[in-house]
Formats: sequence, structure tokens, C-alpha cells
Amino acid sequence: MSSFFSASSENTTTVPPAGSFRLQVLKMMGSILLFFITYGLLLIYAGILAAIFLWAGVSLIMFAPLHPITILSVFMFIAGLGIIFMGIMQVLFLIKFLFTRQHQDLSLRIPITRKEQPALFDCLQQIARSTKTRFPKKVYLAPGVNAAVIYPVKFMNMFWPVGKKLEIGLGLVNSLNVSEFSMAIAHEFGHFSQRSMKLASYVYTVNRMIYNMLYENQSWHKTMSWISSRWIVFALLAHINLRIVSDIQKALRLMYSIVNKQYMRLRREMEFHADAVALTVAGTDAAISAMRRLEISGFFYEHCLLQLPEMARQQRRFGNIYEVHRSLIRLYATQHEIALDAHQLPLVTDNYFSSFLLSRVQLPDQWATHPSREEREQRYMAANISKTIKGESAWHLFQHAEELQEHMSSLLSQSFIQPSAEYAPYPVENFIADTATRIKDYSMPAIFNEYYDNRPLPILPEGNITPLSDEQMATLSVSTLYSENKVQRLRAYFRDMQDADTLHAIQQGQIKTRYFEFEGKQYPVTAAGKVRAKLQSSIRQDTEWLLAHDTQAIKYHYTIIFQKDPAYAQKIQEQYHTLLEHQATCWQLNDIVARILHNVSSLFSEQGLTVVSAQPYFDSLIDEGALLKKILLRLKQIPEVTTGWEGALQEKISHFLRYNYNYVKGNEPIMEEITNLHEISTTVMDQYNNCIILMKKAWLEAVL
Repeated sequence: MSSFFSASSENTTTVPPAGSFRLQVLKMMGSILLFFITYGLLLIYAGILAAIFLWAGVSLIMFAPLHPITILSVFMFIAGLGIIFMGIMQVLFLIKFLFTRQHQDLSLRIPITRKEQPALFDCLQQIARSTKTRFPKKVYLAPGVNAAVIYPVKFMNMFWPVGKKLEIGLGLVNSLNVSEFSMAIAHEFGHFSQRSMKLASYVYTVNRMIYNMLYENQSWHKTMSWISSRWIVFALLAHINLRIVSDIQKALRLMYSIVNKQYMRLRREMEFHADAVALTVAGTDAAISAMRRLEISGFFYEHCLLQLPEMARQQRRFGNIYEVHRSLIRLYATQHEIALDAHQLPLVTDNYFSSFLLSRVQLPDQWATHPSREEREQRYMAANISKTIKGESAWHLFQHAEELQEHMSSLLSQSFIQPSAEYAPYPVENFIADTATRIKDYSMPAIFNEYYDNRPLPILPEGNITPLSDEQMATLSVSTLYSENKVQRLRAYFRDMQDADTLHAIQQGQIKTRYFEFEGKQYPVTAAGKVRAKLQSSIRQDTEWLLAHDTQAIKYHYTIIFQKDPAYAQKIQEQYHTLLEHQATCWQLNDIVARILHNVSSLFSEQGLTVVSAQPYFDSLIDEGALLKKILLRLKQIPEVTTGWEGALQEKISHFLRYNYNYVKGNEPIMEEITNLHEISTTVMDQYNNCIILMKKAWLEAVL
């Protein structure tokens, strides 16, 4: 390790923050100051109202005729107590966040020491020297594909320094070589050196205060509800109090927007500065390759996590999820012709990213905390810092690496497994083989060059497939029909359709933005309609081209079959119409399921929802359930579809078809019925969509 860091440690340098960074720090300080001024004014406002309430309450109690005791004196005494209580509740609303506790979840973090990992700590120490930053107070290992600075987030931490800690994700270690890993860690050390990190503590505290006053009010509302139910006068006072609190919350929402939008801008500058610090340690090449590898790695790590619940249901488990993660990346690289280096890490080149068509409509992301990969790479290349690359896997820095991987894999699985149950290990080679088989099963024949991927089978305008003439056939071939430029034009067409929808949403005000970019040029919101009209003209031309080309391609394959075997050609045509019917049914099912999911989500996410106000959602579930029953009855008659329905799903479908679900009884939702509807609709939809993909693949193979 010393040989790698010797050059860096000799040339330690402090990277001064850019002028834009300092400007955003000043703006951030101003936003935080504005919040505390606003909060102070709200506190004074609530205090004045509380004092008025207190004065009014005490006055009522003092002037209540105590002898003899009358109904009027009792009324004044109780009303006075109620008014005093309401005044106290107003002030309590603004300071109750002081009494809430925040606990950091350390269940998936493993603390490590120099004694346990000497090579890693030597590496961290060298990076700290190179970046002239203080060594972290503690170092933790975490499961994800990231590294991060963590620190206590308590209200009192705003007033004195706290020791920062370093979190290293094993998914990150799994994805990079030593130089790239050093780049990632040096980036975090760059954050250690930023005084503006102190502002993060203030922003977090501000957000906790605002969030508490906007959403964590259950106990406060219960108390208000209890006191208002005691007497009609208290109910009136509570209503006044709630109106005052509602006005306070409006001011808090405005401040939340101001503080956090500014913090997002500061975060971007902090990221750029941390990158500049890290570049002095690892160099341009390591920085670019690290970003590219992590983009691919993050996707496959999430894919691994998504397997855990289903595997637990099947009573299987991964012994080492990081071995699975590496194997998936290698499988993907092989299938997409991405070369691997000597240490089996992917070499992600410019050509890989050039194959993706990016949207031509770009919106300013005011909530983005990190710059895009493209933005960062531009700065890396502009810096053009050359450093020697250490190509070994970052696991070379860790002792007992396999034990760490297995231990973290066990921690990740704990949320999904039952302690008393037996779980069979799922060998990595078996999982990869199953995954490769599944990919192969659902992949269209390669000869079509992905032309029919991720889209329904085209519908011919005249309905029937008819043969082409000899003259037409002479000009066509598989290579010309499915050439790369044809496929790219198809992808551009669907991209433009999506861009047109985005522009329409901007035009209608559904997307709130100050401006947008189209093909790199900035436009005001008022120009969205004009740009969309221009784009739609191109879309209309491509729609006509695509319809003509789809028709020509399908007729080409049909003609070849018809010339050899007319009877088989008739069978191909019948299968084509059957597949189109399945596609139409599947679109209906997808629409029904989307509405069911919307209603279920609304039932459990909308705040303040009562059974009465939720009744439209229950009524909608009944309507959508009736439509779902019709489709299920139709699908039950098709063996190709029902083959994938397991026994438990079959039982739930039978129960659903046999009984009329109402989803609510009295004042309580019927959770079993809602859960069954949700599970049946989503599972059947997923399986039917997969079934149609296999049908389409079988038809395309048949026409060959």
C-alpha cells in the first residue's frame, strides 16, 4: 500500500473552494437565519396569543362568583381553565420537537478498528494526510454501494462540534479497484474538510423541527380532540386553535421550501469540491471509471436486495450476496459485450453509454443533491490529473473479506427470515444459471436486433396479413429490415413520444418549473406548446414510417412462409390474431390494476381520512373488482395463462370470484379483502404480461 500512496502523500495540497461554493454557503447561512427569524416571530406570535388566552382564562376564574356556587360560576371556572389550556397548547405545538428523540439505526453497520483491518486503516490514514483532513472518529462497514460521512443529528449539536464518522459500503468495495476505492473515500474526506458540513447539522435540525410541526402531531391532536369532546365551549376553542396552527403550518411549508432548495444548490457545490479534493489523490482515469462502474453496480445491488423477500418465501437464502452481486455484473458485461479487466471488473467505455438515447427535454432539478455523472466526468476530464492506477480489487485492503461479506449478507437477510425456520442455501452458480436461463427465455430472437423488444406486437392497419409481390420481396432482407439505423429510429420515436408528454405536462402546469431545455437550448415555460408542436410534426412522420415499416416487416416473413407452406401461413395468421387479442385484454387488465393500486395507496397514505371520506375509494374498489372478475373468468379458460398460477393464488382467485367483496364493514376496512384484491391483481398482471412476452417470442420464432 505504501507504494501506491507515496506520490500522493508527498504532494499533499489543499483544494480551495470555488467562488460559487462560497456564494452558496453564504446563501445557505442566510436561509437558515431567515428560518430562525421566522420561527422566532411565530414563537412570539404564539406567546402573545397564549398570554392573551392566559389573561382571559385567569380573569374568568377570578371573576367567577364563588359563593354561592352557581351554574354560571362553574361555567366561568371551567371555561377559564379551558382557555388557559388552549394557550399552553399553542406554545407547546411550536416547542414539542425538543421532546422527541431521534435514534440512528445501526443494525446494518459493523464498527471496525485498526487492529481488525490494518491495511484498510493504513489506506485511510494516507488519504487523510493527502487531503489534509482529520481522521474520522469511527469507521463503520455498511451493506450498500456507497461511502458516506455520518454524524450525530441532535438539536444541541448545532452549538458545538461533533466527531464525524466514515461509513464504507461493502457494495462499493465489491465494485471498484484500489485506486477507484481511494477516489470514493477521498471524496468523503473532502466533505470532512468542508466547514459547510456544519450547515448540514443546522439544515437537518430545521427539517426535523418543520417535519415535527407538520406531521408528527398525533399526540397533540389526540389531546385537543379529548379536551374538545368534554364541552361545546372547549370544541369552539379547539377549532380556533386549529385554525391558528394551520396558519403557522403554511408559514413553515414556505420556509421548508426556501431552506431546502438552497441546501440542494449548496450540496451540489459541496459534491464538486469533494470531487476536486479526491482527484488530487486518485486522478482523472480512476475517477471516471469509478463513476461508471458504480452506476452499473448500484442497479445490480438493488436487484440482489429485491430477491431476498421472494427467496425467504421459498425458504432459500444467499450465503454471500456480494458474490452474487459480482457474478450478476459479470453476466451483464458478457451479454452486453463489455470487456472485463484482469481482476474481473467491467471496463465501461464511452461506446456503452452512447448506445442509450437520452431525453431531449431536460428540466432543472431543484431538489437534486448530486450532479449527474456526465457533469462530473466533464470536470474530471478538464482537471486531467494523471495518477498510477492500482488495479487490484478493493477487497485486497480487507482481512477476512469473505467472512465480512457473509456476516453482512446474514444481517441483510434477517428482516425477511423466521428465526425458527430452516433455509436452504442458494448457490451462486445456480442463481446465475437460473437468471441466465430466465433472460434467455424472455429474450426475442437476436436476428431481430431488439426491434420487437419492450413493445407490443404491431397491429396491421387492414387486420389480415397478405403476401408481398415478388418485386417488393426483391428489395427486402432481414438485415435491411432490422438494421441498426432502423432500430435507432424506432427508439428515437418512443423517446420523442415521451418528450411530447413531458412538454404537454409543462404546458398544462402539471410540471412546475421555471424553464426547460430542449436539445441543449433553454426555453421559457411559455414556449412549451411551440416546441411540442414542432416535435409532434416529427412524431407524425415517424408514426407513418413505423406503421409502414412494421407492416412491411411482418408481411415479409409471412410471404416467405406462404411461398413454402400456405397451410402453415394460415396458422401463423391465426396465432397473430390470438396474440393481438391477448395484448388488448392485457392492456385492459393493466388499466384496472393501476386504478386498484391508486385506490389502495390513497386509502393508506392520505392523512385525516375517515371511513365516510374514504367511501369513494371503497366504491371504486368494488367497481374495479367487478371488472377484474370478468377478466379472471376469461383467463381461467386459457391453459397457457393459468399454468403459472400457483395453488395459493388459485385459492385466492376462487375465493374472490365466489364472494362479493365490500372492503369495509361498519367503521373498519376489511384488510383481508383489500390484501387479497391487491395480491391477486398485481400477481395476475405480472404473470399475464410475462405470458404475452413468451407468446410473442414463440410467434417471432415461428415466422423465422
